[in-house]
Amino acid sequence: MSVDTSSIIFSPIYMIGHWIGSIIAWVVKGTYGVVLPNIIIDTVGLLAMITVLLILAGRSSKLAWGILTIGWALIIMRIGMLTMGN
Repeated sequence: MSVDTSSIIFSPIYMIGHWIGSIIAWVVKGTYGVVLPNIIIDTVGLLAMITVLLILAGRSSKLAWGILTIGWALIIMRIGMLTMGN
């Protein structure tokens, strides 16, 4: 069985992101009654991890914060669409 280096590095990051996204999805389900698809759960978790890393870095550029803000806005819009039934 061959395991490449990228899977060794990125599997724990993906797992933590999925776990954080699952917690956020659980809160959304409890609040709005909407079940989020797995692709949204993974995206939310990874965005949350990036947000925490940028907050801890403190020296991130305005461009990075702008891209992150756009990402969160798109996710919130997608959750809103799921809430409305689209």
